[in-house]
Amino acid sequence: MDPFKTLKLGNKYSKKDLSDLLEQRTLSLVREGLYHCKNSDSTLFFVDLEKKGKEDRFHFDDFFEGDFFHWDSQTTQHINSPKIQEIVTGQRTPHLFIRIQPRVKNQTQPFIYCGRLIYSEYEENTSKPVHIIFQNIDYDDHTENEDLIDVYLWKPSKIGKTTKSKITKKDVISKKRKTNYKKPNETERTGLVVSRVGQGYYRQQIIEKWNGTCPITKSNLKSILISSHIVPWSKSNDDERLDVENGILLSPNIDSLFDKHLISFEDDGSILISDKLDSLNRQSLSIDGNIKIPVSEGMKKYLKRHREEFNK
Repeated sequence: MDPFKTLKLGNKYSKKDLSDLLEQRTLSLVREGLYHCKNSDSTLFFVDLEKKGKEDRFHFDDFFEGDFFHWDSQTTQHINSPKIQEIVTGQRTPHLFIRIQPRVKNQTQPFIYCGRLIYSEYEENTSKPVHIIFQNIDYDDHTENEDLIDVYLWKPSKIGKTTKSKITKKDVISKKRKTNYKKPNETERTGLVVSRVGQGYYRQQIIEKWNGTCPITKSNLKSILISSHIVPWSKSNDDERLDVENGILLSPNIDSLFDKHLISFEDDGSILISDKLDSLNRQSLSIDGNIKIPVSEGMKKYLKRHREEFNK
């Protein structure tokens, strides 16, 4: 089993924990905030939010802005640095670990796992450090994990020189990224994958295709509906990730069942229900064999791949 799949959002890990869990022997000895894993395409980001004096000196700006994460590199790195380029071009998968303070009462604090990152953009006027904006594809805006909430809400007391984005009193996502729904070009696709719950072109297209309504629950509460990929983005190529035929607008509970392959759909839209879902849970989740959704011709190739996982 891939050890990176055992990481749990919101859990606390020391570098020693991660060294053992991810089978990275030298990790516990590394002081650098960026660690390229051996025998893996993963890179670990270790971020201390409170710099205790370093913020004024280096103007580091690391913070969440909705499901976007602002990050400043080391002062020796620029956008063309080899390690940065491997991340920007999608050769490596960044995993984000954050702690607000490195030490509390002389006790070293563990890091909180905040999930995976996808490169979005960088601020062209920055270098050494370069200021990069990522999308946090595992961002959970419904979390009840207090550690994650604290990290999501934390903001630096001063804005360093690298940040063009303004932190408003309302603490909202910058207008530029919130309203940028144009379809990305081929170059942008390398660095842009829109998460199921994030902002962007893909979600907008899925909402329009399904008339803003979950075909199973009939809920039209867009704020909770999820633009769910039929074939997960992690197993899709760039075109498939942005293909509107590879998506269904689902209520959260249905999305979870679909994502875990506890339900699937035939080419005619008839529901398939896993034997793992017992009668009590079927009843409580309002899942029955009479459910049927509309299926377009373009969806069938994706549903076929979903059923292959469902039948395992």
